[in-house]
Amino acid sequence: MAPPPPSPPPVSLKVGILLLRVLTTAFLVITVIILSTNSVTIESQGNALKFHFKDVYAYRYMLSAAVIGLVYAVIQLFFTISQFATGIKNPFNYQLDFYGDKVISYLVATGSAAGFGVSKDLKDAFIALVVLDSTGPVDSFFSRGYASASLLLFAFICLAVLSVFSSFAITKQPI
Repeated sequence: MAPPPPSPPPVSLKVGILLLRVLTTAFLVITVIILSTNSVTIESQGNALKFHFKDVYAYRYMLSAAVIGLVYAVIQLFFTISQFATGIKNPFNYQLDFYGDKVISYLVATGSAAGFGVSKDLKDAFIALVVLDSTGPVDSFFSRGYASASLLLFAFICLAVLSVFSSFAITKQPI
């Protein structure tokens, strides 16, 4: 006799997962917007230097991690809304949730760590090496870097929680 099919998750769990997917997507969208618009003009001793986020490799990595995470989050959000509306989940989605949440969460976490590290190091280096008329623009540029890294960290936390839920869900699937 075959074992009975697994019972569907409670509605509160489905709503929680949907909320986490929405939060992840929102954090990643805001990260992409803040980071991609981050630039500063530094004036020192009569010279002006325009500095963009793309001039810093770690910020490029952060943006790449955020964009890849955003694409994944939007796809997962679509699947989650579809499952919530129909009540039917494709068995392939369990695998996508399990592996995707883990891989993307690690990618987003490393992007966040790179952003925190480079913001700290470069801010100190800029202030120490360049004679600045005002440190305000430099502070603003790196504050946006910190904000982006913080939002990536929040997205990672949401993805890590989703990863735990997907681990529980995959263990309940029949082999």
